[in-house]
Amino acid sequence: MILIENPEHGQEIDQTDSMYPTKMICVTKDHALKELGNLYGYCTGGKFKILGEQDYVIQENNFFSIKTNIDKNTNIEMLEEGKLFLILRYGYRGIDLVGKSEKRGRLSYIDGCTDSLLVMPPRLGDPCLNYLHFPVGIVQTQHLHPSIRMGIVIGGKGEAFQKPDGKREGWEKDLVKGMMFCLEEGEVHSFRTAENYMDIIAYHPDSDFGPSDTNHPMLNRTYINHGK
Repeated sequence: MILIENPEHGQEIDQTDSMYPTKMICVTKDHALKELGNLYGYCTGGKFKILGEQDYVIQENNFFSIKTNIDKNTNIEMLEEGKLFLILRYGYRGIDLVGKSEKRGRLSYIDGCTDSLLVMPPRLGDPCLNYLHFPVGIVQTQHLHPSIRMGIVIGGKGEAFQKPDGKREGWEKDLVKGMMFCLEEGEVHSFRTAENYMDIIAYHPDSDFGPSDTNHPMLNRTYINHGK
């Protein structure tokens, strides 16, 4: 697990050599991006303006998906002191969206946790952004993911851990609001909480979920010749 406990402006977690080239960046003042791709992210405090194809104001508790500019820099301006986390997916163009995170997930997740799909994949297999809620007293089953997971701790506190076995030494990491991390491809891990809850924003660079040309709500609810 790659963990930055107290990220400062410009600090990165670089996973551009992974299957789905991605980089996470902490922003606390004005910043410029030259890269072409899609920005996912979350604001844990303050207020920022992202000058993309359209200008968006991002403030505390906002999540977002915003395309970077094609022919010029994508500039971020700090309007009020705070912290913004950017997750840049290279070579992908998403759908612009800004919203506010809720307090609990709408979907069931493993071992008593819940999650909400904040930014859905526009097409089957595309990236997505998720909100994970860990209630008090959670101990997750050890598991892994086939691709990287970028994470931002946005509330509460807990731990991430990997149990030692014959192949792995194992590790434990304390997690509190404001930390950013990455789980590498196939890295076995779990999360747990004791007397506190924990909330995390999780970016997935790929998915096995989403609409396709042959399966989507517009098409599925269209009946030719009145359904005959």
